[in-house]
Amino acid sequence: MNTLHRWPEKINPVYVCTPGGQAGVLSFERGSYAFSYQDNSGEDISLTMPAQVASYNSGALHPVFQMNIPEGYVRERLTEKLRRYVKVNDMLFLALQQHRGIGRLSYKSDLTVETKDYDSLESLVNWNSRESAFEYLLDKYLLNTSAISGVQPKLLVNTKKNSEKGTLVEPELIVKSGGDDYEHLAFNEFVCMSIAKTCGISVPEFWISGNRELFIMKRFDRQNGHALGMEDFAVLMKKSGDDKYLGSYEHVAKVVQLYTKDIQQVHDIFDYVAISCLLGNGDAHLKNFSLLYDNISPVQGLRLSPLYDVVNTTVYETESHDLALKMDKSREFPNRDRLVRYGKSIGVESAATRLEELADIASDFINQFDQWSVFPELKTALQRAITRAVSTSNVNVRFDVKRHKKRKSDRYT
Repeated sequence: MNTLHRWPEKINPVYVCTPGGQAGVLSFERGSYAFSYQDNSGEDISLTMPAQVASYNSGALHPVFQMNIPEGYVRERLTEKLRRYVKVNDMLFLALQQHRGIGRLSYKSDLTVETKDYDSLESLVNWNSRESAFEYLLDKYLLNTSAISGVQPKLLVNTKKNSEKGTLVEPELIVKSGGDDYEHLAFNEFVCMSIAKTCGISVPEFWISGNRELFIMKRFDRQNGHALGMEDFAVLMKKSGDDKYLGSYEHVAKVVQLYTKDIQQVHDIFDYVAISCLLGNGDAHLKNFSLLYDNISPVQGLRLSPLYDVVNTTVYETESHDLALKMDKSREFPNRDRLVRYGKSIGVESAATRLEELADIASDFINQFDQWSVFPELKTALQRAITRAVSTSNVNVRFDVKRHKKRKSDRYT
């Protein structure tokens, strides 16, 4: 039954909640956003917005609220579906998130959205219908999916049945598809994430559907039924989501150092950046790195989130073949010298050894993987990316040479 005609024509204000209860109110008036904490608020809403008497005023939506606003394909589909019933803007997208958003914030308003039933992980992995699995999920979960950002088509999917009326059911899976523009993107992400996992890098649980249409990932911002704090690096650097490509990997490391003050986390961020370069991932922007925490008042358990959203972008001709952020003042994919120099500049003295270890594990995975017939161009692109990242020259790089495990740096001319 279509209940959209019962919705209010405009959503304003939106009440912002944490697991501890309602924290404050966000309003939009005359082109300006204002967030005010309640007098009795017990928890901060962000590491960058501590509780204060004065309101936080901004001409643009505050970064912590922007973090999960849908972009690209999902935003277009939501706008198309809703514009005849309600004013479509960021306040609406926040209201639609309700309790489903990534991280610990939830939102209340005059809007009510019914929770859909569920689809099992097994049914998605073993999808065998002629109908597109993603189109089926999109039709079912579109209104429940305003809580996840990114241009790539993606959805939040329930895997638990709403057995009791009024019970909150939080979607457990993030399901992605490539769309028409990016061939075999789900397979691409599955391979790259599998390589990262084999390298010992922390990643979420993930799967790929049998027809290779869906990349399925378990949410990692929930732990034993509790919402973890999660803030991406655009939020932590107080940048708009539109500025997610403005910055450097040196700045990314400084954020880790500033917030965690943990040398192990610095080593982990080197791994994240290095594996992205080794795999030819040119979309490792500020929103694709995040910190998690267990509690915010006071802050407890602050650490890097698992690695996510890693794909080889160089295989697609439509993509610019450079880095999302600068490294050593350049957006060119780095060779060995630049990567090692980057590692040492952020305090990772073992950068050269670790880079070679990652490269060897990735190369072995590629050589042993037996499903390249799905997307043979991806194998070539990955080999090319790895060889470039471990060479000392980017000129006439060879990518079809098997290297010895314990090797000196090769020079390619």
